Amino acid sequence: MSYCVHCGVELASSEKDCPLCGTEVVNPRCAWERPEQLPYPETVDVKDAHIDRRYARQLAAMVMAVPALIVLLVDFVDGGGMRWSPYVVGALVLLYCWVVVPLLFKFSRPYAYVAVNFISLGAYLLLIALMTGGLHWFARLVLPLLLLSGAALSGAIIALRRLEWPLLDRVALCCAILGIFLLLVEVFISLYAGAPIRLGWSIYATIPLDVIALMLLMVERNKRMKQEIRKRLFL
Repeated sequence: MSYCVHCGVELASSEKDCPLCGTEVVNPRCAWERPEQLPYPETVDVKDAHIDRRYARQLAAMVMAVPALIVLLVDFVDGGGMRWSPYVVGALVLLYCWVVVPLLFKFSRPYAYVAVNFISLGAYLLLIALMTGGLHWFARLVLPLLLLSGAALSGAIIALRRLEWPLLDRVALCCAILGIFLLLVEVFISLYAGAPIRLGWSIYATIPLDVIALMLLMVERNKRMKQEIRKRLFL
């Protein structure tokens, strides 16, 4: 019986190379001869596991359709109309768009997922506004915030995926986009409330983001510091 000179693992007589570390087996007392049949196959066929996305989408739709039909039927029988069931059905559709679509639908660009998510959320909030008679808050507050959120998220995706900048510069740009987003959120809330525009909480949230962005820019331009951080963090 031989042992690997590198890792010490016990080797079978049929082994020409160590199966653990790949070191060549050298035993001057017992020259290696290829056995008539190896104790294991020389090649291993690996089959990639994949999910039937179409079947999974149909199954998810059927699973969500069952409770949707049940609540519609209960609402109709109990109250003679649709009083509360649209909220449940809308929530199920929103869940499908936010969970099933990203997992089981494959788009070539991530912006399609952003569009699906924000359109479905806007449609659900519009349904709530129509059923509660609150179109004013939807048009004056929710719709601007949805458009602003979609634009901010799309800008962050473009910064991270499309720009040919160093990674830290792109992350710094994302921090700046988030800071601007928070400032505009407070502005829209003030406009909706009819109050004077006085930035408060958004300033306190934006200042740390700007500091982080400046630190990232400084680290990116200080090669010695960048290498030291990588070494310390084992990156």
